[in-house]
Amino acid sequence: MNTNIFIAKTLWKKQTGKKGLTGGSSLIAGISVAVSIMVMFLSIVISDGFKKEIKDKASGFSGEILLHSPGVDITTSIYPVSATPSFLDSLKSMGSVKAVQPYVYRSAIIKKEDAIQGVLIKGVDSTFDWSFFGGALHEGRLPCITTNEGEPEILMSKRLSEMLGFAVGDGILVYFVDNSVKVRRFLLTGIYNAQLEDIDKTLLLTDAGSLQKVNGWSKDDVSGLEIRLWNGNEIRKSALEIERLTLNAPQDESYFVTSVDELFPHLFDWLKLLDFNVLIIMLLMISVAGFNMVSGLLILLFEKISMIGLLKALGMRDTSIHKIFLTRAFYLVISGMAVGNLLGFVLAYIQFQFKTIPLDPVNYFVAYVPVYFNWTKLILLNVISVLMITLLLMIPSFFISRVSPEKTLRVK
Repeated sequence: MNTNIFIAKTLWKKQTGKKGLTGGSSLIAGISVAVSIMVMFLSIVISDGFKKEIKDKASGFSGEILLHSPGVDITTSIYPVSATPSFLDSLKSMGSVKAVQPYVYRSAIIKKEDAIQGVLIKGVDSTFDWSFFGGALHEGRLPCITTNEGEPEILMSKRLSEMLGFAVGDGILVYFVDNSVKVRRFLLTGIYNAQLEDIDKTLLLTDAGSLQKVNGWSKDDVSGLEIRLWNGNEIRKSALEIERLTLNAPQDESYFVTSVDELFPHLFDWLKLLDFNVLIIMLLMISVAGFNMVSGLLILLFEKISMIGLLKALGMRDTSIHKIFLTRAFYLVISGMAVGNLLGFVLAYIQFQFKTIPLDPVNYFVAYVPVYFNWTKLILLNVISVLMITLLLMIPSFFISRVSPEKTLRVK
């Protein structure tokens, strides 16, 4: 058997060269593998980029998890909860919890000349993490959160400032409408641009104390608590743990748990649809690459049918012959995958570094095509691709088993 294998390899190299698969059909199959891997690589890094950008933006506005009064909206200005519940220390000590931040909401009206706009003002305290809004700051500076008396400062979105014609340094009259109208003046210190139009066009940020006074609340009364997590991908798991914690609290401390994906379902439904589209692309690309490889290998088998007959006449088994062809095809698959990964990485890195492909943030929530490299997922992509294409390459073995040495040798 070793002699036969040696003869087979010698005959193969003599007819096809040292690299084996060098025909036009084989080259097309290799290019197909490279293009398919490149498309799948780009699909994954772009899809993950969208998910990361949008999740970060949604969480930046509200945190990953919110605790608020049961049966009411998180923006309530009627039913406050305590900013210091009995389970606060236990909540902060949870491994997944990065920070717990109280917030106060109040709806209001802003008017400038003939322009009137309903807005939602969010009040925060000195513990608030400004990193998201700091990164989205378009002009000016972040508001200073202090307990000193005086004109409170406020942060406004770029869209809202353009709609109403406000600029940094302007004084803003805000009307709070209840049974009576309360008017407060704020100093506009900064303008942010987070590119989530449905949210940021109405949201302003100021200090919580100003809104607590408007609502007639004490310093311990807040609309709810924002919980920021270390790992933003474990939202559901952390929400369940926090919900179990709140259920053990006293009856007078009743809190409702809402996760960010429940708060902004339209954004996360869009991301789920994006995942489905990526899955379809991956299945199509693997199918195309696999069947092109099968086609290339079948063409090669037809071209070498006389040699297959000769090898069988020498006593070589079908499995050994198939192993020779499969080894050469596998070499081509690996080469194509290496080229595809390299091209995908280069294109993705160029977009990551230079943001060459812009997008309309009104429709896509980002100003450019985002890219995020999840290496675990990309390695898994290559492993699965190799396995599936290799399984498809088993198809030509049925052809080898049907080759008759008598007929093939008679052809020549």
